[in-house]
Amino acid sequence: MSVGQSMLMALLITGGTTLILACVGLPFLIRSRNARRLLVTGLPAQAVIETMTDTGMTVNGRPVVGFGLTVSIADTPPYHVFHRQSRPRVPMGTVAPGAVVPVKVDPARHDRVRIDWAACRPVRR
Repeated sequence: MSVGQSMLMALLITGGTTLILACVGLPFLIRSRNARRLLVTGLPAQAVIETMTDTGMTVNGRPVVGFGLTVSIADTPPYHVFHRQSRPRVPMGTVAPGAVVPVKVDPARHDRVRIDWAACRPVRR
């Protein structure tokens, strides 16, 4: 194999690896940016945690949980939504079915919600 072919092969491998990493990582970066934006611009609401399911995934050491929520926004009847989000490590039982948590709701699509862990002081209903 000549030096030119070796350089071309190295360039193709590097480019292919970069493309694969971008295709895998870009959706996570977009989802993370949208989640942060929703916490800033979303409508404040309350949600009751109806169900919690373990997804078997972790992000930065935090478990990702599937939440079945009943969301209540002012002037809107309560509605149900399923939402996946990482959960901070908090004492057991603090975040459990029956807890009321603050959420932010996308004004354009009420099915997009984000639990506001920074404002979270879970209470039982």
